[in-house]
Amino acid sequence: MVRIFDGKELSGAIEKEIKRRLAALGNPELHLHTILIGDNEGSEIYIRMKERSLKRIGGKIFVHRFPSSSTVAEIVQHIRKLNSDPEVHGIMMELPLPGGFEVSDFSSEIDPAKDIDCFHPENVGLVLQGNPRFSPPTPSAVMRVIRESGTEPKGAEVCVVNHSPSVGRPLAMLLLNENATVHICHVFTKNLKKHTEEADVIVVAAGVPGLIKAEMVKEGAVVVDVGMNRVNGKVVGDVDFNAVSEKAHFITPVPGGVGPVTRYTLLENLVKAYESGMK
Repeated sequence: MVRIFDGKELSGAIEKEIKRRLAALGNPELHLHTILIGDNEGSEIYIRMKERSLKRIGGKIFVHRFPSSSTVAEIVQHIRKLNSDPEVHGIMMELPLPGGFEVSDFSSEIDPAKDIDCFHPENVGLVLQGNPRFSPPTPSAVMRVIRESGTEPKGAEVCVVNHSPSVGRPLAMLLLNENATVHICHVFTKNLKKHTEEADVIVVAAGVPGLIKAEMVKEGAVVVDVGMNRVNGKVVGDVDFNAVSEKAHFITPVPGGVGPVTRYTLLENLVKAYESGMK
């Protein structure tokens, strides 16, 4: 019998732990500042979700909106002002960025101590060394979900279908730091099924609806779907959910799976950033 993961249940447990930590700190109001360039429906939805989660722990989100006609220099100047403001506890960029902008334009500009999305090269390097200041939110959420399935990373064969700087690469580092065997696949992988069908754990974030079919999954596998696609007005993942559920031991739905956990791992980083600012 497959177990369908409930992201709300795990995120609720993380929320309780965050509230406990904040109570020990005197219940401060945490301030998250996010930068949105241009218009993106997905980013607007994600901002509203973060706002709701922040309200639940007594925090606030501040959205800094820039038209896509803005220059990199204008946005960098604003980031530097946020860096120097002690009332700003965490800073992040809303992704994806519109054409003409690259993550590398801004990743080095956010104060590493406020970089709760873990994009600054210094923070990326600390993850690589196994001594992270902040754990990248989505990869950290995936690690929690894998453990929730009853699978320990140590010794597990894990296939990650994504090699982006925000998901696949840092997730591979977190898994390697815990002695998993990791296979990273991507758009140029010639025979994806060869890699997925041997994996104890499959993590997919390819942005391709229904990419992972039942015949690509071995019996009893753990399948973690990080994909989010809109098809005929509905949000769906990268896994053929109904078919794969017939073979998997554990599977995450979309929506309601990894997404809620990611928002609360981001808030955990915000608490860490606040704590480091007190020192």
